[in-house]
Amino acid sequence: MNSQITLSLVGASGFSGIEFLRLMLQHPNLTLEKIYGFSSAGTFLEDIYPALKKVYTQKITSVESVLNDDSDLIVFTLPHGKSAEWIHKLLESGYKGKILDVGSDYRLHNPEDYQTYYGYEHAYPKTIQKFQYGLPEFFKKEILKSSYVANPGCFATAMQIALLPLIQHNCAASYHVTGMTGSSGSGAKLSQAVHFSHRFGNVKAYKVLKHQHMSELFQSSKSLTNNNPDVLFTPLSGPFVRGIWMTASFTLSKDVPIGSIYESAYKNSPFVRFSQNLPELNHVVGSNFVDIGWQQDGPHVVVGIALDNLIKGASGQAIQNINLMFGLNETTGLTQPGYIL
Repeated sequence: MNSQITLSLVGASGFSGIEFLRLMLQHPNLTLEKIYGFSSAGTFLEDIYPALKKVYTQKITSVESVLNDDSDLIVFTLPHGKSAEWIHKLLESGYKGKILDVGSDYRLHNPEDYQTYYGYEHAYPKTIQKFQYGLPEFFKKEILKSSYVANPGCFATAMQIALLPLIQHNCAASYHVTGMTGSSGSGAKLSQAVHFSHRFGNVKAYKVLKHQHMSELFQSSKSLTNNNPDVLFTPLSGPFVRGIWMTASFTLSKDVPIGSIYESAYKNSPFVRFSQNLPELNHVVGSNFVDIGWQQDGPHVVVGIALDNLIKGASGQAIQNINLMFGLNETTGLTQPGYIL
């Protein structure tokens, strides 16, 4: 296959979209053809994000024009429930290239789960089965063969990397998970959840025991082990912009070597790193790396995990999936470390 891959992007003005653009412009094999938008159509992206002056100078094109796009790949970075309509139209129009959805519309294989976890009925359930769930650490072989990939959610990525190896080895009867995310996880749209006055100097819980990203963990667990794990998840809003810091606490049901389980699970995962202690958020922000560490006292274990919600939790993982979809080394364009300071 040609080493140069053309792509177009739908929804660049959101946080995931702009982060995807920033990362892919540094990728040696990706060439950006067009950016499509809705209300932003006809404007320049640098008018929204001045950091792009002299970096990306094309106008944003109306999304309707995507139906005539012939790029090798089209990437969608749209809010919940917004990608499905345009992906359906694109497939109906006869588009022959590959598709990657960074949003939530194709993550879940069971159409009924969208009503349960997202509160809306999936409008195009027949297209769901076309998509492969894109968590490279567990589904790399499937992604390599796929033309349509659904990017995982940010909390879902952290939870699965922390818990799936443990679930596969039946390490515990239940897991208590607490995860704190930065304000960028709420997206670019203004809301009380990201209002500075509510967020700064504050921590609050939301969607306790009912966060939609739990569905991805349950789905992967069912696929890999045929088990339904008992997981109690408390999501927290943190007073920072980027990153997810998460702990999973549990009591071992048998004597198993936690370190060996993780090392075996991630021996071929270039973006998973191990920490001697529980990881720090600052070490991963700005990178596609996931840091994981654990502490144990007899049968009691606390696992900690840290990642950048906009990179490994969204756009960096999207590029990792693109690399696999097109037969490139999965680390291509993604080896930069996190922000040192």
